[in-house]
Amino acid sequence: MNTDSDLPRSNVRRIVKQKITELKGVGGSDIHLNRDALTALSEACRVFIHLISATANDICLENKRQTISVDDVIGALEDLEFGDLIAELEGDIEGHRTDMRERAKRRSESIKKRKAQKAAEELVNEENGGDGDRQTDGNGIVVADAPAVAAGNAEVAAPTASAAPESTAGKDAQGAAAPVGTGPEPMAE
Repeated sequence: MNTDSDLPRSNVRRIVKQKITELKGVGGSDIHLNRDALTALSEACRVFIHLISATANDICLENKRQTISVDDVIGALEDLEFGDLIAELEGDIEGHRTDMRERAKRRSESIKKRKAQKAAEELVNEENGGDGDRQTDGNGIVVADAPAVAAGNAEVAAPTASAAPESTAGKDAQGAAAPVGTGPEPMAE
């Protein structure tokens, strides 16, 4: 027995139990497989996979191609007289393709969203001087000016009221008016 090409026993056991449950109903879930039966099923699955893949490869080579396609696998099933499996296989393949399209669409939307957020952040940075030396919080308020902090001049690095956008000046994080004396004080000039 070649352990490199053996199918995982847990997968074979799960597939067998699912199918028996499907055929027998709720009582089918009580089935137990002894070790020899599980080994025999595993080996039969491995042989079946080898047979289908070798036949599909032959079909592929006859058509002067090097990549096995779904049509080659379906042709192999027909050649080996397993035509009754084709309808279920085609349904499963269509379901898989639908899932892949939905994943690709979600991924694309996520990428577009991240690009839009990055563009908005860059726009905010450009509006704040464009040199990228200013550090801002999530609301676009300047927290520190990098060259001033590096020079040790904390007074120059402190945010000013003019650094905050006019729409958020005097308001707390929820948008309500902030009590007097809270938040950064404007510097005297």
